[in-house]
Amino acid sequence: MSFVDSVKEIAGKVGDTVDKGIKSGSDSYKKMTEKSRLKREANRLNNEMNNIYIGVGKKLYADNPYSDKFKVQFDNIREKEAELEKINAVIEELEDRHPCPKCGELLSKDARFCDKCGTKVVPARSEEKPEEAPVKLEKVTICKNCGAELVDAARFCDKCGEKLSD
Repeated sequence: MSFVDSVKEIAGKVGDTVDKGIKSGSDSYKKMTEKSRLKREANRLNNEMNNIYIGVGKKLYADNPYSDKFKVQFDNIREKEAELEKINAVIEELEDRHPCPKCGELLSKDARFCDKCGTKVVPARSEEKPEEAPVKLEKVTICKNCGAELVDAARFCDKCGEKLSD
């Protein structure tokens, strides 16, 4: 066998080995890709099931909040609800806001009307504080009825209740 024939034979064996490696790598890549896809699908289904479980639990609690069967869990929920209510009240106070009694939108303490639904609200009476200069917002809408400055997203004047044009 000549030198050239030996080199061709070795090159052929190397080529076969490379082809096997490429095919093996390609198969591994396909398996890895499919495994990743299936794991994403399993996670999606688990999330959907967990959301259903949460919905069932909320419905069960809403329909029978004093069930003896779930007394410990429901008592725990009521404790967390009370704690959350206190925290939300502190946040509202720190933000100097209060919720609209109709739609729940957070309003400034001096708002007399909800700027989302137009409901008349009674502002909370607090200690008389000296008036501070109003902070100017970038986008300001002026009420055509009373001249109050309103946030751009307002649909109703929070001072006089006038519906703003769209």
